Amino acid sequence: MRQYLVGKSALIAFSNRQLAKLVRDFLRANGVEYCAIAETSQAAVSLTEARPVDLFFIDYDLEPIGGIFFVKFLRMQQGAVAEAPCVMVIPSPSREKVWEARDAGVNEILGLPLTSELLKSRLTKIYTEPRPFIRAATYIGPCRRIRQVQIYHGEDRRQQKARK
Repeated sequence: MRQYLVGKSALIAFSNRQLAKLVRDFLRANGVEYCAIAETSQAAVSLTEARPVDLFFIDYDLEPIGGIFFVKFLRMQQGAVAEAPCVMVIPSPSREKVWEARDAGVNEILGLPLTSELLKSRLTKIYTEPRPFIRAATYIGPCRRIRQVQIYHGEDRRQQKARK
């Protein structure tokens, strides 16, 4: 995983400073060159405009507008920042929160507690199995399909014909 992170820049937008420092230390130990921490969405926007960012870690509960709206804001930007990988941390994940994050354009979703193995596995997945980036009228972000669906194009796709 280190080979994918060397020389990259990251922005960690978390309301929880201790958690942000934990992620920052992990990223620095794995080769990230520049790592900034923002505790509010306004600070995150300022840091994003000040310097190019290659990787985002975003808190679901980011003050004051929330991490979902920040991801949507990023995806509507021009240039490389719009397609930068976004990892969202959700303190107490529920089906609705996960779907909301997925539909906002998040690449990966993590629940608490964070471990180095969990961070390593998700970052490795982002860089070794990149999903195509989609720009449509109602969605901007990585392809939401996790599995590739094989479509059968033969005469009769079912093993048995329907009984009459």
